[in-house]
Parts: sequence; structure tokens; C-alpha cells
Amino acid sequence: MNIDEKDYYKIIDHLYLNQLDIDKSFFPKVIGNGQSNPTFLIQDKNAQFKVLRMQPSGDLVRGAHRVDREFLVLRALSERGFIVPEPIFLCDDSSIIGRQFYVMEFVDGDIFDDPFVKEKSESDKNNIYKSLAESLGRLHSFNIDDLNLPFKKNHGFMKRNLSLWYDQIFNETNKPDKDIERVFRSIILDLPDHGDLSLLHGDYKLDNVVIDKNNNCLAILDWELSSFGEPMVDISFQMINWLIPSGVLYGIGGDWEKQGIPSASKFLSWYESSYNKDIDMPSLRNACIFSLIKLFCILKGIENRINQGNAFSDDAELKAKAAPAIKDVLMNAFEVNPKDIIIS
Repeated sequence: MNIDEKDYYKIIDHLYLNQLDIDKSFFPKVIGNGQSNPTFLIQDKNAQFKVLRMQPSGDLVRGAHRVDREFLVLRALSERGFIVPEPIFLCDDSSIIGRQFYVMEFVDGDIFDDPFVKEKSESDKNNIYKSLAESLGRLHSFNIDDLNLPFKKNHGFMKRNLSLWYDQIFNETNKPDKDIERVFRSIILDLPDHGDLSLLHGDYKLDNVVIDKNNNCLAILDWELSSFGEPMVDISFQMINWLIPSGVLYGIGGDWEKQGIPSASKFLSWYESSYNKDIDMPSLRNACIFSLIKLFCILKGIENRINQGNAFSDDAELKAKAAPAIKDVLMNAFEVNPKDIIIS
């Protein structure tokens, strides 16, 4: 998605009025994959890269694409020394280009979309995954009352959101099969109504993290789904990668050992040490099922858009074809003993 030239010059003029001098001769370059909020690399008059992130054009789903929320999260975490790009300026005045946008610092490092990070040694991979786990533990350790974020502090995040995802995808014209319905009806009763609340990233995975030359997490990106909720939401979304077969989306599956990747149990232990709390395995099992149903619903949503002719992503069909494999993983996770959900 390219940026409209007229809009870009309006952005530059507005930024200049707010003490940010952008080089007009450097036309923005698209960065990132699959982001719903278009993101561009820009450059200031001192030849320093910055990142411009904005709402997409057109009609927006209510409550979606809240770049103002992203900016507030980045500011709160940056002020507390957490590893995020430093936010610079937010424009929430839609009269400038018709939608909100913000500018943040560019963080230079590596982003890996291959869970096996094949170009790295086993020791380097171990460091990367250890840092990934510990960074998530640090995030969840923040006292949400100290963050001063205007988010609702309601319990039952997983239960509310699972029902929302399920109802959006499955309806009178697109009914789920009996297996999926059985799992949903069962697990919705087991998801918590109370418990600890943390700041959630909402899409925590390796390709949303910048890695430095020492194989440590340098910055966590893409906070558009952030909210307050049960920390199990984030940790389970990462843990299911060890349940998903390699070659399917971000699956690690049973190939973790021969590929030099730490085990799921090791990743969890690093997270627990950083978070300074032990994870209840039955609760984690339920959270993993929550994340698998959510992922299945996302894939079915992509399939629906393909059928309606509204899928614009280059890899939409590839993702949609992963739905049967994710269903198999989901059904297996639902049937196993909770203590066996994490592969040692």
C-alpha cells in the first residue's frame, strides 16, 4: 500500500509546524508485513530515519485501527524504560489527511519471520528465545494502575473476545462444524472471569520483535491489539507454535530439537522467572485452546474474504489453507491431559 503524495506533503507540513523537519526528497518506503495500519520509513533533514504509521484510508470498523492507542502505549512503556520505539508525535486531528497518524523513532536491527532462525547458531537461537520470553515476562510485570492508560480494566478478556471472534466468523450462513462448536461450548465455560490483569501486546511473536546484534530483543513492535487482560493471552499465543507443525504458519512442532530451538517448557520457565510467577498448567491449556480457536477463526475469516473477493494480501490463500491443520492441532490440544499440553 503506497501513500498518497498529496497526503504525504500535508503530513510533512503539519510535522514541520510541530518541530519535526522531514526531508521531502525522501519519499516514504513501505515497511512491515500484513499490518492493518500502513507503516512507512521516512527521513528527517538530518538524514535520520523515522517511522510513520497511520490509519488506513476508507471506512474503518468501529474501534479498529486505533493508532492513538498504540501511541499512548508506546509513550507509557518508553517512559518506563521498556523496549519499544520511542514515540515522537501523534496527530489525532483527522482534518489534516482524514485519518490519524503518528511518528516514532526507527529501531535498526533484525526481524525474523522464520521461527527456526536458520541463519543463526544454536547458541544464538537460545539467546533470542530466552530474550523473547523474558521480555514478555517484564511486560506482564508492570502494574497496570501505574501505566496511566485509558483502557478498561475488565476481567474475562478471553471469554469476551473468544465469543466475539466466534460470532463474527460463524453465523447462519457460515456454520462451524460440530467439532469446533463442541470445543467452543466447552472451553467458554472454563475461561476465567477473574484473575490478574496485565498489559497485553495482543500479537506477541518473533516477527513483531527487533533483534540486536547480540541476539537480544531490542524493540517490540505492532501494538495495535494491546489492551488489559489475562497474561495467559500473550504467553499462549507464543506457546501454540510448539503445537503447530513446522511448515504451517509459524509452527515449530516436533522439529524444535533438531533445528536447535529451545523446548516449549524451557521457554515457559524463562517467562515464569521474568514474570516472577508460576503458570497453572490447566489454565495454560485452556488459554492455548483459546488461542487456537482464535487463530482458526482468523483463518476462516480470511477464507470468507477470499470467497467474497475482498482478500488483498498476497499470502491470503496460503493462510486460509492452513485452517484444517490448525483444526487438527486444536482438537488434539482439547483431548490431551492438561499437563501434556507443553512439549518438554
